Amino acid sequence: MTAFTVEDLIRHLERLQARGPIPFDVKSGEIFGVLCPCGQDRQTLLAILMTMLFPVPGFAERSPLAVLGNLGDVRRSMGIVLRESVLDPALTGRENLDFHARLHGLGADLRKRRVPEAIDLFGIAGSADARVETYSPVMVQQLEIARAFLTHPSVLFLAEPTAGLDDAGRREIWNLLRRLNRERRATIIFTTHDVEEAEAICTRVAVVDHGEVVALDAPETFRAVMALDDTPLEFDNST
Repeated sequence: MTAFTVEDLIRHLERLQARGPIPFDVKSGEIFGVLCPCGQDRQTLLAILMTMLFPVPGFAERSPLAVLGNLGDVRRSMGIVLRESVLDPALTGRENLDFHARLHGLGADLRKRRVPEAIDLFGIAGSADARVETYSPVMVQQLEIARAFLTHPSVLFLAEPTAGLDDAGRREIWNLLRRLNRERRATIIFTTHDVEEAEAICTRVAVVDHGEVVALDAPETFRAVMALDDTPLEFDNST
């Protein structure tokens, strides 16, 4: 089952300077990585997928998350984790979760179930009643993902989910996303410029370069091809 379909997404979007369409389908229950060297491309593509930026008229979108359809329904079906934290550092982790659950319109009874569930699922029980300003970077990211998953979204979007973390923190977030996908069948889409990250956790990877998908396949296929060619997959991240 397809969870998300993108067709002719940025064909004429001048801000992204796309040379052609970016077609890809995201299947329900997969971890889909968008591997992209250019920071502006990553930000613009994710902004469109999250309905924060609109493509030009004529954009074709066939998925249940049609961004030109009912925006309220679309946004309610998404969980979003941005590069910048949206948590209140003066509140505890539990208070942040309850606050965001209220923002999403979850009633009192549902909040009583979802907040403790998120605290347990995302491994933050030991710090749930501490202020977020005391959290380590990886704990903040765990709480961000827990916040985004409060509504049990159809698709979880993450922008560079391990940016700024050390190696141990990156592995912890990777394991968390794998477990979320495995135990809850969460459909996850994330952008990254990190080849290792894409290889580590993705079911499939779309390599986007200069506004085009230049490769789309499973990580093991990329590894096999690179082994035959003896050529590492590298990007110039200077842009």
